[in-house]
Amino acid sequence: MKLFMVVHHPELVLRYREFANIRDQAVRTGVVDLKKIKFLTPTTILPLSIMLRTERHLTLVPPPDPDVENYLWCMMRDHGYDALNKSTYLPVVGLSHDEEQSQPILKKVYGLAGDPGGKNAFRYLVGELVDNIYQHSIFENALIMAQQYKRNGDMHLCIIDDGITIAGSLRDSGMPLDDDQAIVDAIEGASSKKEKERGRGLGTTMSLTLKGYGGSMLVVSGHGAIYCDGDNQSRYRLSDMNKYEGTLISMKMPLTVEEVDLYEHTSL
Repeated sequence: MKLFMVVHHPELVLRYREFANIRDQAVRTGVVDLKKIKFLTPTTILPLSIMLRTERHLTLVPPPDPDVENYLWCMMRDHGYDALNKSTYLPVVGLSHDEEQSQPILKKVYGLAGDPGGKNAFRYLVGELVDNIYQHSIFENALIMAQQYKRNGDMHLCIIDDGITIAGSLRDSGMPLDDDQAIVDAIEGASSKKEKERGRGLGTTMSLTLKGYGGSMLVVSGHGAIYCDGDNQSRYRLSDMNKYEGTLISMKMPLTVEEVDLYEHTSL
């Protein structure tokens, strides 16, 4: 079982480890030190946002590059995004505890220019991520963020909550599992709900991301993490330093202009 100890990690894993290292230092010193940060993506920014929202005693030392610092503040201000403005990013946006009130937030995500992979596939993917949080998590904070990187030809989409974790949800319904095994079981169709959910939740999201878009996906929940890229899957059992009390799901997808067949990659 991997422990995030090897040197060569995929980008999404490295970006999460970046946050874990920042958090570890902040716990010891009371300072969120970003002096070594040269580039930020949603996988680092979202858990950092929750930490700064909930641990208000922490002192933030911003990145030295003014462009990176400005980008960080722009993303984290939750400043009311205009969905009609066809932008290449969605800043950090908080989900309401009332699921009905999440619809305007979803429209903000849909406002990203291009609807990569087509409207149906992209909207289903985002909707499934948000639905999973409301169905399976008991959260205080839940955030979503997306960023297109036109130069690289890809997009990072990330959603996070500080709820009861995937394993916690399954344990509540009588399935006592280790955190990493719980993620695997959830991908394979295990659910904390007795009735069958639309699609297959996490498994549908992963199939659509990997096979439909040809992308990659990282799931971190409690002491467990799963990274998938194509036909490869890496499973991690995390140390206390690297764990996340909640669930983070991060995806990296090509900005494809080809239509992704939604029904080919879901169980609808």
